[in-house]
Amino acid sequence: MISATGVGWKVGGAQILHDVSLTVGTGELLGIIGPNGAGKSSLVNILSGVTRPSSGRITVQDRDVTRSSATARARMGLARSFQTSALFDGLTAGENVRLAVQAAGPAPFSPFRAAGPASGRRVDDLLARVRMPGRGATLARDLSHGDRRKLELAMALASSPSTLLLDEPMAGVSAEDVDGLTEIIGEVRDSGVAVAMVEHHMHVVLGLADRVAVLHHGELLAVGAPAEVTSDERVQQAYLGEAL
Repeated sequence: MISATGVGWKVGGAQILHDVSLTVGTGELLGIIGPNGAGKSSLVNILSGVTRPSSGRITVQDRDVTRSSATARARMGLARSFQTSALFDGLTAGENVRLAVQAAGPAPFSPFRAAGPASGRRVDDLLARVRMPGRGATLARDLSHGDRRKLELAMALASSPSTLLLDEPMAGVSAEDVDGLTEIIGEVRDSGVAVAMVEHHMHVVLGLADRVAVLHHGELLAVGAPAEVTSDERVQQAYLGEAL
């Protein structure tokens, strides 16, 4: 569904990513791990079109999108979340999702266009999907950090994406919310969506991922099944510190 081939990214004289090649297939969850500064978020930005690589090629469903904008990739079925919350805090949870639903619709987007009954049903369905039924009237600013993360997932899912990129979706949430988010993301993957997820919670990655990719100093150190990767001596020395 999405692939990176020989991707490199240089800022000034600093090589942030070097010759990274990865693929994510339909209904597969690829966990992306590595030490801070390894280039994980930079890779997600390149995959989503926020940043253009210095070298290499990005394809979405076998179409070359290396020079395509983030908007064009979104129209092709790519959605993502960010490390920091990106919500309209003065709007309700339902209004945030409604804007995402309208933006994904076929008509030219206008935040002032009245939402029809179908849009309202879609909002309710998305909130229920992320375990927030009946929370549509709550202002986004009044939600817990965990619920804000769930709301961001609902907004990302509003476009019915075929590929979902998640950049540390569990960052800063409570243990209870981690379990809930893990369950939701697993259900998204099981529905056939290709998921690439950057995450520091190792138990989440090992429990969810079909494959794990390890970045170190901007290079792909290892990629494979979770058990295979965590038993790799190079990975243990670079990141994990000991066998899991």
